[in-house]
Amino acid sequence: MTAPSDSAFEPLASALPIAARLAAARAQAATGLTAGQSGVELAANLTFAIEGAVLGLAEACFAKVGLGPSSGLALLATGGFGRREFAPYSDLDLLFLHVDGFDRAILERVVGSILRPLDQAHLDAGHAVRSVKEALELPRTDLTAATALLDLRFLVGDRALGDRFQALYGARVGGSSPDGFVGRLRAEQHARHSKFGDTIFLLEPDLKSGPGGIRDMCAGRWAAQARYTTGDPEALRDLGHMSPRQAAAFEQAREWFLRVRIALHLQAGRKLDRLGFEMQEKLGPMLYGHVNPPPDGDVRPAVAPSVEALMHQFQRHAKTISRETARLMSRAAADSGRNASVVPVSLRAAGSALDNSFELRDGAIEVKDPTVFERKPSQMFRLFSAAIELDVSVGLLTADLIADLAPRSALALRGDPDSARWFLDVLTDVRDRAAPSRLEQMNDLGLLGALMPEWEPVNGRVQHDVYHVYTVDQHSLYAVALLKALARGDRRDDYPRPHEAMRQVRRSVPLYLATLLHDVGKTLGRNHSLKGAVVGRVVAARLGLDPGDVKRVEALILHHLVMGHVSQRRDLADLAQIGQMARIVGANEDALRELYLLTFCDQYCIGPGNLTAWKDDLLNELYLRTLTFVRRGPDLLAAERAELVKDRRAQAAAALGGDAKRPEMTALLASLPDRYFVEKDAAAVAEHARVVGGRVGACAVHVGQIPGKEFSELVLVADDVPGLLANATGVLFANRIDILDAAIYSREAPAPGGRGGALDVFFIRRAGGGAVTDEARITRIRRDMEAVLSGVTTVEELLAARPVPTSILDRAKPQVPETEVKVDNEVSPDFTIIDVYTQDRPGVLHAIATVLHRQQLDIHRSKIATEADRVADIFYVRDQQTGAKILDPGRISAIRDALRAALPTR
Repeated sequence: MTAPSDSAFEPLASALPIAARLAAARAQAATGLTAGQSGVELAANLTFAIEGAVLGLAEACFAKVGLGPSSGLALLATGGFGRREFAPYSDLDLLFLHVDGFDRAILERVVGSILRPLDQAHLDAGHAVRSVKEALELPRTDLTAATALLDLRFLVGDRALGDRFQALYGARVGGSSPDGFVGRLRAEQHARHSKFGDTIFLLEPDLKSGPGGIRDMCAGRWAAQARYTTGDPEALRDLGHMSPRQAAAFEQAREWFLRVRIALHLQAGRKLDRLGFEMQEKLGPMLYGHVNPPPDGDVRPAVAPSVEALMHQFQRHAKTISRETARLMSRAAADSGRNASVVPVSLRAAGSALDNSFELRDGAIEVKDPTVFERKPSQMFRLFSAAIELDVSVGLLTADLIADLAPRSALALRGDPDSARWFLDVLTDVRDRAAPSRLEQMNDLGLLGALMPEWEPVNGRVQHDVYHVYTVDQHSLYAVALLKALARGDRRDDYPRPHEAMRQVRRSVPLYLATLLHDVGKTLGRNHSLKGAVVGRVVAARLGLDPGDVKRVEALILHHLVMGHVSQRRDLADLAQIGQMARIVGANEDALRELYLLTFCDQYCIGPGNLTAWKDDLLNELYLRTLTFVRRGPDLLAAERAELVKDRRAQAAAALGGDAKRPEMTALLASLPDRYFVEKDAAAVAEHARVVGGRVGACAVHVGQIPGKEFSELVLVADDVPGLLANATGVLFANRIDILDAAIYSREAPAPGGRGGALDVFFIRRAGGGAVTDEARITRIRRDMEAVLSGVTTVEELLAARPVPTSILDRAKPQVPETEVKVDNEVSPDFTIIDVYTQDRPGVLHAIATVLHRQQLDIHRSKIATEADRVADIFYVRDQQTGAKILDPGRISAIRDALRAALPTR
């Protein structure tokens, strides 16, 4: 072929028509999205519009240079463009396929003349130029490029070449070892999941590359195509490789992902696949409707329900993709020419006889006769009990059968008297070490929802915050698995107290069932514990528990938040508070122990790292104090408390040795309140006394380390003056220190009319986590504290000179409720308790303490509870002048208003 002149390769279409066509296609997609068009239709329309621009450009170019239908060059669509799954800002996947020996100069000029206008129109064209021979080698050398060619579609040029290559390529992929090709797909999937998160239970998932996303959906279809020459779900259904339910669910998932990805691109105005919080709050109302303002008293952001609906659908469809892709890969890799090994089984229920219903096929348990589930639906539950007993997996054929039958057999399942027995057997069998657990597998196949329709609404339920990492159902299933791990002793070294408590549980069924159902009221609005308790009572009765156990399930669900709340937000040295906790559990050791275990598992399974060492210590302390109260009663406990105070004073004096005889030390030990000796052991008292004795200027500061803990103790000794806590927290804020707890101990004045002293103990950590061990920082804290408390400088001047830097981790987060302030005069006989719930940010404790100081309140105790993006700061306060509780409604209202004004949510 004679090379044409260079002028023949000038761009044959300007960028403007392509850019205009692209803009029009995006606008049309936005209109279609609003009109409710399906994701498949939207993607096809976008593909058609872009394809028209590409074809017009390519056909003109091919014609200009005389490349006819047998020219040996073809332009093919690959990847998402080939599948007609184009999104508004997707890359344009193209392959220039040529025969061996094609003129290189012509090829380069043709490619350039097509790509330049696309690039000028800001349409990213991911392209490849390959000979037939090079392309056929891709399955062996480049998996990513090879899989893109499985979605090949002819556009323009030499159609015979394109068709011939497609046939050769299909044979090459299909002729390779299925398990080898699928194995490489699995390896790629594993590596990608490691990059984008190893679980579908992510707060901000990647729709394309994350687990359960579009790339996984393609991987399942590619595996099927390599084995069966088609990856189309309808064709696979007709061939018998997918059931009608599986094919329909797979297509529904594809439709949802395409629609949401198109909406995400349009909203962002660019290529974006990560469904972050900011985009969730934009897409939720767009796709699932605007939500009316919340009712009075419900402080959740109005957008949250629509976002939760969006993310609920993500979870549902991501589960489908994960499950069906794994199944398609397993089927595609199986050796169809080999007969399965079949082994009969004996189960404890049948004694020594062989089981009539189940057998092992290739090491997995399968049902012998599929009709057994229709004749006796409870056998679906017994299958999982048998899988635990034999420590084997459930076979694919039987799992598919159950997934199809479960939703259709719900009434029959509940009507079979043995269903509940076998379900409870699986629920409480601690031998289940599988990951995912057999209980999770049962849920995934629809068995839990079929047996307990009250469970179905929490299936895949997402809560729009950064606190709850897992869906409601998955969180509860993880909590049950943790209970079993404690019962087996798997976590004995890490958590000895819960392990010991689990060993003492006498009736495990109510505890396991309550743990599974503790959040079942989450879909019913506010007060989910109260509403969930009613649901739990109904379910427990239907499952045949005796009346006593039904009441235990109800009580556990009703109170499952109490121990977490009290341990993190109340003064555990307050005997009245411990007495109230004992009354909640009916002064019953078993009830307390079970509530403690449910609380522990609930807190632990909220998300990775949620149950910090600090929270665990507080929960253990509340459990042990309440247990002592239940065993010995308030009178004996009060007497023991008095004896404890006396002993610790004596032990501290002994630890101080000769120093204890100094008048100031004697006065110090006498001046500290009783609750200080209850909360601190003798070694700590002696250490603190030395800090008091070493004070020289306006204050003394000591930072001590606690072995095995991720936080430190800071002791501050100073004059007991109004505003001390506000100043101290301001200094720590300026030094980028987080405060976990603040205990303020006022010492009596040594003489009438004199000034008392303050011994304040803070548990602190570095901003971002970790104990405070850097000596340079500790020295700076001491210097700053002395300067502020002596009047040399102010906290405001300190902050102005040393602004707290913005964290690189700061980014869009879910909307949090407006600042909420609660005032309680019932719990404590001596103090007003102020609970402040607000958005977490640096310096929030300093801001609150400053307001309370200006409101002339004396702060007795502060506790800080952090729930990811929100904090609950609790203060025990009295009037500075009178020492009395704050009872005047007008003053309480003024305190609330001042705190809300100082703590804007956004």
